[in-house]
Amino acid sequence: MSMRMVQEATPQSGVAVAATSGPAAVTMFTTDEALLRSVALLLRGERYRLTGRRQPQSLAGLLSDRRMDVVLVDLRWPTGGPFDLGPWSRVRREPTIPILGICGSETPRAARLAALAEGLWDVVELPLEAAELDAKLETWIWLKRSIDGLRSAVLLDVESGHYSSQGMRRRLRELSALAQRTGDSLSCILFGADPLPPGMELTSTAVMNSSRVFSLALHHQTRNSDVVGRLEPLKFMVLAPNTPPVGAVQLAGRVTSLLLSRRVDGRIPTTFSAGVAGVDSHNGQVQAIPELLFAASSRALNEARASGTAQVSVAWRGNTSEGGGEWIAE
Repeated sequence: MSMRMVQEATPQSGVAVAATSGPAAVTMFTTDEALLRSVALLLRGERYRLTGRRQPQSLAGLLSDRRMDVVLVDLRWPTGGPFDLGPWSRVRREPTIPILGICGSETPRAARLAALAEGLWDVVELPLEAAELDAKLETWIWLKRSIDGLRSAVLLDVESGHYSSQGMRRRLRELSALAQRTGDSLSCILFGADPLPPGMELTSTAVMNSSRVFSLALHHQTRNSDVVGRLEPLKFMVLAPNTPPVGAVQLAGRVTSLLLSRRVDGRIPTTFSAGVAGVDSHNGQVQAIPELLFAASSRALNEARASGTAQVSVAWRGNTSEGGGEWIAE
């Protein structure tokens, strides 16, 4: 584990949330340019926003990007080749993003049933018909956005027992207001899984196992006064009241080092990095603004993940009027 210092400037936006209205974001994975063009023609208009990609991305990253409404996967890629169905077929219908397969008329019925049994939400056959594709997309997108709406209103994450993203936003507002009123310190730590080596994918089972191990690590390493939440399958947040950023860095270092040892032992397939930001009561200028706290720690996490494995980065903004500095977190 190592630590880097990030000079903080103007805060940027916070978490990307799912859209509840507007054009549906459709991502299609295929190497068939003709198929991509035909789908673009079928989905033309203002209801859809289609993006084509040739290379599959990390399953964990795919499932955590709630801005994506539906994924279309060309199932005609050769099994065992560079576009093996494996990463897609172990989704187990997690209530996140509908994944629909596109197959040819020659695809055996047994293969289609196997794809559905493995976790794809639906399968459509070539040649595509506009009415059928539109009807299926409308149904799955409505379901996905309805689930997003329900999940955003829940304060606790059922799987981990920690606060949900919505719950953490509420607690961040409450603790920021308290720190502003009392002048106490407050730190915000964001933990996120490190990028995997090229060509390596995480199955949904590996994602759930890594999430469970990390959740237990936070349970043992944090204090009763700390507030812990799971924002995404492999992204966690800790709010530490009465803790200056230097103390939060020590906590982040212990957790990332512990998970690095779990990775070395083979217990989990990934490591985690952390971004730290906060306000320190000792400088006398506490500005515990929730948006700043989250945005600064998000940017620090991005810096940490980009710089290596099991890294800790700290957001800092200098205080020129006092000759010192003020810790902040977004």
